[in-house]
Amino acid sequence: MSRIRRYGGAVLRRLGLRKPPPDPGREFSDAVYRRYGLQPGEEVHDETVQMWLDFSLSSVERGRYAVAAMGGRPAFRGTRVLDVGCAYGGFLVAAAEAGARSLAGIDINDELLTLAKLQLADHRVDAGLERLDITSPDVIDRLGHFDFILCNDVLEHVSDPDLAATHLAALLDDGGSIFLQIPNGRAVEFMIRDGHYGLFGITLLDRLRAEQVWADHYEDTYGVEHYAPLSYYLDVFSQAGLSLRMLNRPPEDLGAVVEDLGRQVDELEAGLATVSLEDSELVEEMRRRGRHEIEAFRHQAELYAASRVDAERNIIARWLWTTYGLTFWELVGRKQNE
Repeated sequence: MSRIRRYGGAVLRRLGLRKPPPDPGREFSDAVYRRYGLQPGEEVHDETVQMWLDFSLSSVERGRYAVAAMGGRPAFRGTRVLDVGCAYGGFLVAAAEAGARSLAGIDINDELLTLAKLQLADHRVDAGLERLDITSPDVIDRLGHFDFILCNDVLEHVSDPDLAATHLAALLDDGGSIFLQIPNGRAVEFMIRDGHYGLFGITLLDRLRAEQVWADHYEDTYGVEHYAPLSYYLDVFSQAGLSLRMLNRPPEDLGAVVEDLGRQVDELEAGLATVSLEDSELVEEMRRRGRHEIEAFRHQAELYAASRVDAERNIIARWLWTTYGLTFWELVGRKQNE
């Protein structure tokens, strides 16, 4: 056994996961490449396509991270797990590796469900997949109840996130837990290049204007409904009976984070000065909203620089990191016994 394989096994044991099964098949990965008109393993020259490929092909690894964050094998052994917006099926594979006894996944995209089936087959995992919207009125009757729910990069695509939060809470058994990963549209990195399409400035705009910008680059259906603030999600899930806590851990050197964000904000400002779209009103709206975010950041950064109180500087830096630095919020919640 190679040194790398021994080390990997030790890491999995420390996380409470089983040693993974033999290498999976390649039907899924080959299908993902074909989805983007590529041959398996072909070199990719388009930065956005590479981003999509990386996201698709890393789904099992991302799922393992989520499972480990929620307790790993000791927590998942013998449980019922639901993946909402299961996409490529990787989170279900990770849950199976951790010993879950019952697996279900839902998505509204038939193409993604087909890819998920290939992924599950490659890893020899049995899970029930269904085309179903989390906001459907019969979703609870059709699915039942679960010990764990995984919901990764989904809520920004849901037309009614309040209702989605209510249904997610109702699908959990008492004592059950949920994992959420939600993109932050105010992250400076995403204002410069969004995480879905690689477009400049689109996260600054409201739903209808964002779709107008998107339509200049793509032909299919725009898939992002909104970029809500973190406070919104904390509120709607609290109202639904789930108190969330954030898994993201701030870097030790928050001062360096503030400096780096300042450089990113300068890049955003330069991009806004040169952005060009056919619709001049869209450009002006993007610039107006961008200036608002730039001014808000710089105001807080100035307060941070002027403060001589450590606790105060830490508060400001943490707010800047959470608001403008984090590209994704990672949240876990637990349903209390009634």
